[in-house]
Amino acid sequence: MEHHPLSFTQQVKHLGKRLTIQRRAVLLYMLHTLTATTAKDVYHALKNDMPNITLSTVYTSLRFFVKLGILEEQAHRDAPNQFVCLVTADTLDLREVM
Repeated sequence: MEHHPLSFTQQVKHLGKRLTIQRRAVLLYMLHTLTATTAKDVYHALKNDMPNITLSTVYTSLRFFVKLGILEEQAHRDAPNQFVCLVTADTLDLREVM
């Protein structure tokens, strides 16, 4: 029997979640950010285009992508935690994300 890996959206659905507009925006931002980024940085970058997004939604989305293995959370004792993308836009089928 041939085993086919789950697509990105199938992985999200397998966890009982949906790839919401907010999650998509956070993921796309992170895929195009080359440096470690805080949740507040992501929030401020998206806020103008998504006035209804909250900092809580950004944190939840970032931690969700950590769980999927797409991001890594770097804890800092005296500074906010930062998130780093572990994959590139080339490794995900962005047609699924967009």
